[in-house]
Amino acid sequence: MQKLTKLQIDKLYTFTKKHYVDYYDLQTELVDHLSNGIEAQWQENGKLLFDDALKLEFKKFGIFGFTDLVSEKQAKMTKRYNKLILSIFKTYFTLPKVLLTMLLFLIVLLILQNIPYKVYVLVSFFAIPIVILLYKTVGYRIKHNKRKKSGEKLWMFEEVISSYGQTIFLFQLVVHLPQFLTNRGGLSSILNSFIGSIIVSGIFVVFLLMMYIMLYVIPSKARAHIIKAHPEYNLV
Repeated sequence: MQKLTKLQIDKLYTFTKKHYVDYYDLQTELVDHLSNGIEAQWQENGKLLFDDALKLEFKKFGIFGFTDLVSEKQAKMTKRYNKLILSIFKTYFTLPKVLLTMLLFLIVLLILQNIPYKVYVLVSFFAIPIVILLYKTVGYRIKHNKRKKSGEKLWMFEEVISSYGQTIFLFQLVVHLPQFLTNRGGLSSILNSFIGSIIVSGIFVVFLLMMYIMLYVIPSKARAHIIKAHPEYNLV
């Protein structure tokens, strides 16, 4: 049975990259799929040229090419990322971390109960992590573009950890933050009640823990998480 040469396999990697597949792990999966398809065609017609066989195999992906597959893989990796955040988040409500969570909640509650200009302080509480998030997101995007231009290998789960999740959270926070600013009267009345302060303090603690997990806990062990999703990453 006729097999693809190394040069032809390299051409398949170039082909997937030209069709907007930037992630090496997904490129490898597609190259394997295309290779098997081309070799199966050669088994039926040994005179078929490589380029013609590739065109026939690519047509099987439909008019959108690899786009649907990339989106599907992105969704799976995002789901994996969200599950990872949730699993770590749950640990902050079990011993011994729950004690720190309770302490943080009490500190926030006491601050909101005993300071003037509560609305502005609360907005600042939310704004500071958002600024850090924006800084890290922009920094990663610059680094990502440099790596892409240099031809360095990119990995989908690495992208999700370092960019995708942050972008979604950033978008949601930026959209909702003006609501705090334009509805100061309603928020102020909530903060002036003890029950309202408890609710707002709880919301902020959840927000802060999620941001901490997303910005520091997961990135600090990013390599281990990426290797778990892409074992071949450890070979690079």
